[in-house]
Amino acid sequence: MRSRTAVTALLAAGLLAGADVAAGQGAPREVATRFLDAWNARRWSEAARLLDLDQFDRFRQDFIARARRAPDEGPRLTVDELRRQDPSMPREVAEYQIRMMEEQRRRYADPTPFEFARVSSASALRALSPAEAAARWLESRDPRWQVRMQFEQAGCPAPADLEQIPLPTRRLIGVIAESDSVTFGLFREIRPDEEGPSWAGGDLVVMELRDRDGRWLVQPRGDLLPEVGAVDVSDCRGGPPRDR
Repeated sequence: MRSRTAVTALLAAGLLAGADVAAGQGAPREVATRFLDAWNARRWSEAARLLDLDQFDRFRQDFIARARRAPDEGPRLTVDELRRQDPSMPREVAEYQIRMMEEQRRRYADPTPFEFARVSSASALRALSPAEAAARWLESRDPRWQVRMQFEQAGCPAPADLEQIPLPTRRLIGVIAESDSVTFGLFREIRPDEEGPSWAGGDLVVMELRDRDGRWLVQPRGDLLPEVGAVDVSDCRGGPPRDR
C-alpha cells in the first residue's frame, strides 16, 4: 500500500490542488512536473534522468545480489503426486495446477523480467548503465508492457489489441518543503478504466525530491511506482479445465 500517512500529513499541512507553493520551490515543482510529463508520455529515458541515479544504483545492486542467490528449490510436486493427494482431481486439472506452480517458480527464481522491462536476467541488468536500468524500471510498470511480458512468460502471443489498452496519467497537485534540501510532491494518478469506488482511495501518491549538489532529483522510492499486477492469461491457454 502506498504511503497513506505521508499523504495525510501533506493534506493536513494545507497542500491543496492548485495551491501556490512557497517562495523558492519553483525548482522542485518544475522537476516534478517534467518527471510526470515524461512518465505520462512513456519517455522512459527522459524520466530516468530526473531520478537520483546514485540512490537508484544502490537499489539495483541490492536487487542483483538478491536475485543471484541460489533459490531454495525444494521438492517439485508432480501431476501423479498431486492426484494421489486428491484422487478425485481429473488429470487435466492436475496438469493445469502443476503448470501454474512452475510458472510461479520461474517468476520467483529470477524476478528481473518483472521488475525491469526487456531485461532477461540479473546478469543482463548488471551490464546496463544506471540510467538505462532506471528507464527499464520505470517501463516495467507500464500496463502495456506488463500485458506483453506476462503473456510471453506464459508462452502466449501478445494480444492483438495491446496498443488499445488504456493508460493512466498523472497530474501534480502541489509541492511542500520539509527542509532546504527535501521537498515532497503530491500527484494524482488518473486511471481511465477505474471501476473501484471513489472512497477506496489509492490514487494519491507522494513523490520525494532532494537537492543533490544544487540539482533537484526525484527519489526512486519503492512507493513511487505502482505494484506489478498479475495479468489474466487464462484465455490464451484455454483457462483451467472445467468439471464435466
